[in-house]
Formats: sequence, structure tokens, C-alpha cells
Amino acid sequence: MKKIFLIPLIFLFLFLSKFALAFHDVEVANEDVAALGGLWTQIYVYEEYCADNQYYEVILDRLPNSPRFDRYSSELEHLTNDQELAWERGGLGASAVISAGETDCDTMATVIWEWFGEN
Repeated sequence: MKKIFLIPLIFLFLFLSKFALAFHDVEVANEDVAALGGLWTQIYVYEEYCADNQYYEVILDRLPNSPRFDRYSSELEHLTNDQELAWERGGLGASAVISAGETDCDTMATVIWEWFGEN
């Protein structure tokens, strides 16, 4: 049942994110942009649907304190057109994996932690 509502929420998130972006060069490596698009999708889904996960509090408490999260969050406001396309494709790829049931809350927590929890 959650999968039915998950896909429209992800597309809404991606749609609204598109209008918040400016277009100039950033320090984030181009190859990381697609991965970050998928990662932000996972963060959103994790936050919305994994509140009962054992790592939920730790993950969400760590994000605002992560220097890497802060850096990427601020720089992602300045994507070029190509980077924006990569971002959207990364988000769509993550959406497809999530909606197909190929991941779970523990896996998403691990991915988020590997990017932002250790730094």
C-alpha cells in the first residue's frame, strides 16, 4: 500500500526541488551528482517511511551535524543543466529501486550513514 503513495511523493519532491536550483558551477564532482540525487531521494523516503527503524534517530540527528551534508546541501543549489539532469536521473533510479521493493530501511540507513554519518 505504501508503494502506491511513494512514487507520487518522490516525483513531487523532484518537481519542487527543480525550481529551487540555480545554474552555475559548483565544487561537487560531476560524477557525484547522480549519486546524490539518488541519495536525497533515499533520505526523503527514509524520513517519511522508516520511523520505526532502529537507526532512525541516529541517522536524522546526524544529518544536520555532518560537514559533508552541509557542504553538498549548499552546493546543490547551484547545479548546471547537465548536473540537474544527472541529479534527476539519480533520483529516478533510486525511486525505481525503492518502488520495486529492492531495498529496505536498513539498507537505506546504511547508505545514508556511509555518505554522511562517518564524517
